[in-house]
Amino acid sequence: MRLDPRRWPITFKVPVAVAILMLVAGAVLSERVLDRLGDIQQRHLRELAQGYLDGLSSAVGPSVLRDDVWEVYDAIARAQVQYKGLRPSEAVVTDPRGAVIAASDPRSHAVGSAFVPTESRPFAYESGSATARAHRELSYPGRSIGHLYATFDTSHLAAERRDVIATLLVTNGILLAFFVAAGWLLVARMMRPVRVLTEHLGASSDGVAVPIADWEVQRSRGEFRRMFRAYNDLSTSIAERDELRKRLAEEERLGSLGRLASSIAHEINNPLGGLFNALSTLRSHGHLPAAREGAICLLERGLAGIRDVVRTTLAVHRPREGARNLMPDDFDDLLVLVAAEARRKSVRVKVTARLAAEVAIQSGPIRQALLNILLNAIAAAPAVSVVELAVVGMPEAVTFEVRDRGEGLPVDAAAMLTDPARIPTAGAGLGLWTTRGLVAEIGGVLETESLPGGGTLVRMVVPLARDEALADVA
Repeated sequence: MRLDPRRWPITFKVPVAVAILMLVAGAVLSERVLDRLGDIQQRHLRELAQGYLDGLSSAVGPSVLRDDVWEVYDAIARAQVQYKGLRPSEAVVTDPRGAVIAASDPRSHAVGSAFVPTESRPFAYESGSATARAHRELSYPGRSIGHLYATFDTSHLAAERRDVIATLLVTNGILLAFFVAAGWLLVARMMRPVRVLTEHLGASSDGVAVPIADWEVQRSRGEFRRMFRAYNDLSTSIAERDELRKRLAEEERLGSLGRLASSIAHEINNPLGGLFNALSTLRSHGHLPAAREGAICLLERGLAGIRDVVRTTLAVHRPREGARNLMPDDFDDLLVLVAAEARRKSVRVKVTARLAAEVAIQSGPIRQALLNILLNAIAAAPAVSVVELAVVGMPEAVTFEVRDRGEGLPVDAAAMLTDPARIPTAGAGLGLWTTRGLVAEIGGVLETESLPGGGTLVRMVVPLARDEALADVA
């Protein structure tokens, strides 16, 4: 798997950058040191070689003119001892034609043998090489009388150069390790406040803003301390807002329960009055068959009405653990629950399009959201008007539409219903916010639209299950 350096943590990037810079700087400095060392060695060796050649040429010059070979051998031997520190390894004296007159090693270069020089330059030496060579022409005023060739052992200079290279490598390695470790420790220390803030922000992404401990804030300095304090202020504000939202939601829940209880009481009180009248009729005229039969029928209808109200309430507000798919009968339940409020407002609720069969949508959130939308529409609708509920089929979703002929939904209320970023304040719009949350739980969206001539259309689009057929929507 390919590693992307852009994703490396900064505590790793900085030491790596320090290591690269140290390697580059160490390589450059080492190269300059070695160059300087080579120049010094070459200059000193050249000066010593020139001194050796000067002394030896002065010593052998007269002997060459007299053709005194033994005196030349003797001068070469004395020079080998006198310049022992220079480590001359070979010296050869030839005549102008290249014939050997004398050499430090007669067995390698016999007298009279031809000598082919390896190097004819006055001085030749490469840094790190084990040998150096020098050449001097022997001359007498007006003519050349021969040549002097010398070879020097420079293995000690090569060893010195290797020692310097080893020292540089060890020193650079130690410095590299030190600076990398120091860079890592320094960056890790500098990044610790950032890591603390990142961890708390990660926890906040789960909906819980955990404040940074006071000792951590006091431990930080400068910008990080101000950043920590700002984050703690933000977490406090979030906690206070969540607490306020919970209180408002609880108040809205209690208010909804009160309205529901009032509606249920109204639906039950109506048949209860008829039941008491039927009981009174039975007490007074129970001996009459016609009166008795009528009273019993009235009792049956009243009890059936109470049973329907109780069943519908349980169906709409049953716990979500036993969630089931949306059924066509769920719309009849909704009509029963809003009937009392519709009669009180002199509004008629009409279902213009229904489900033909069960569809794979959670019924609980749909029923609760439609109940809230219908109650809001009834509250906004003028007297003697119609609130319409319709179900529209689409390729991968079901659309529920509620129309009223009121004055239109205010802009803030519409935003509370459709904008995920809006939150209720001071109890305003909490019911719409709750409805938006119910729809969002099942992956649906809410839309609002102003109708020509006044009124509002609230559209709720809920996705179907992947294999759900469109034929289920009539």
